[in-house]
Amino acid sequence: MHIVYSEIDREPTPLGVLTLRRYEAETGESGYEILIDGNFLMASHGAHSEAGMAAMAHEKLAKPARDLRVLVGGLGAGHTLRAALALPGVTAVVVAEIGAKVVEWNRRYFAAVNGRAVDDPRVTVRIADLADVLRDSPNAFDLLLLDVDNGPGWLAAPGNAALYEAAGVRACRDALRPGGVLAVWSPQPNPTFFATLQTIFPAAEQLDTASLGRPLGEPGDTVYRAVNR
Repeated sequence: MHIVYSEIDREPTPLGVLTLRRYEAETGESGYEILIDGNFLMASHGAHSEAGMAAMAHEKLAKPARDLRVLVGGLGAGHTLRAALALPGVTAVVVAEIGAKVVEWNRRYFAAVNGRAVDDPRVTVRIADLADVLRDSPNAFDLLLLDVDNGPGWLAAPGNAALYEAAGVRACRDALRPGGVLAVWSPQPNPTFFATLQTIFPAAEQLDTASLGRPLGEPGDTVYRAVNR
């Protein structure tokens, strides 16, 4: 299938150059994509698992689902943020996003697919490295929803590698309140990361999202889930 791409905007960041481009297929389908240093990150389409991991994390909460604070790692096209805002009991969502222009892109180009999520009064967007936000937020969140790069197995930005190592996972644990849940998106199973995750969260789970993607004609992805007990 022939697809035509046209670049709209770009922004240098500490992790690489973010690019926004429009795509239009010969079938008439069109939308927008975000890349970093030429590597695909997120698009208008195909986001069942990015949205689904919010509910997967929420259902595992080991505490009452009220007055919940959520940290979303990576704004992207806003799919995960929109799903987080729809969860019962969520009163505040912090988004850690490395690119300031991504917020503008959400308002101008992705509003139709995320319902203008960044303008919800519960949302605070921090233009910062996710690692810095985690370090500055001890015992601050009930849910951590991380969709950074393309998961631990496909680092679009090599600077994020430490997030998936033991120190990065411990930083996630320390940012969680007791009974809170960490969820990490990945395009496929990653045994190395899963083993690291289990050293910090022994009861961590590896979930397949095929049942969510199948009705949409999309392949399954992987969500890692762990409870701070």
